[in-house]
Amino acid sequence: MDFSELVVSQIKAPLDALCEGLMAAGELDQYLFFNGVAEMMGDGGDEGAVMMACIELGRCAFLGFRFTPDVELQVTTILDRAIELSSIMSADSMQ
Repeated sequence: MDFSELVVSQIKAPLDALCEGLMAAGELDQYLFFNGVAEMMGDGGDEGAVMMACIELGRCAFLGFRFTPDVELQVTTILDRAIELSSIMSADSMQ
């Protein structure tokens, strides 16, 4: 699995699913934020854009969103994956 496939399967696809659920629940502000992050990632091929999207994703903790338990679990899982991916990217850039 190459980098862009990893980004799509581990972060982008879960973000898209989260956005779909947020839109269905009428959570427009949350939808707009997470959809913007998903758009920043694009197809996962641009490492710089992915890194910026991962950083932006972390801002959700400071925006005052109130999540249902299910959405909170989705967001936490996506954040964990973004942190893992960022660590991998940082380690690769140090070599």
